Amino acid sequence: MDAAFSSPVPGMFDLILRGEAHLHRLMRDEAGLPEIIQKLLALSVLGLTVHGGVLGLAASLFPASHSLAWYQSGHPVVWMPLALVGAFLGALCICLPSFYFYTQLSGLDASFRLVTAQALRAQATKSVLLLGVIPFYAAWLLGTVVGVFDAPGTALFAGLCLPFVVGLLGIRAVYRGFCDMAEHLPITHKRRGHFLRRLVLCWGAVYTAVAPVALYRLGEALGSRL
Repeated sequence: MDAAFSSPVPGMFDLILRGEAHLHRLMRDEAGLPEIIQKLLALSVLGLTVHGGVLGLAASLFPASHSLAWYQSGHPVVWMPLALVGAFLGALCICLPSFYFYTQLSGLDASFRLVTAQALRAQATKSVLLLGVIPFYAAWLLGTVVGVFDAPGTALFAGLCLPFVVGLLGIRAVYRGFCDMAEHLPITHKRRGHFLRRLVLCWGAVYTAVAPVALYRLGEALGSRL
């Protein structure tokens, strides 16, 4: 195994941020995919947990308000990270069969394990970007808590939307990954037009339809219990 992939999360950070070509090569090795999946999953959980903790802490610091009832129910600093991790990774699990189906339909003979790794690559990319944006978002929340900015509801809602916004770059990472894979995977049938773009758009559309509903329902359930 390559030395750049021998350390846990820091090595994956580097691969996602500036080692795209190296990560492409690693993901072509079917035997090494289980280790890659574990590292991508750990990084995904880390970013979502930190973002959820910041969001939950801010919600608990704002004065109680009817408009903030969903955010402030229970102990948001506890349930918000759980809701984010559960919603985004749970939606990923729900969507994986569809992802595999669309990949096969496009003509790429990718294994289910490889499809899982590519999906987690998008999630891990999102988490890395969240960790980079969190200091600026936390400054906005802090300013809202002390009264420099108004509309705490807007600030909290923006925090829920932030993973979806930075997730667009995660979708781009998946597209680039499949562009590389298309040169090495077996082809099951003839493909026409921009089939990889259509493939990734289908992935994004299915995930975007499931994840917000999962986040709202899971947050509602956990907020009433934690």
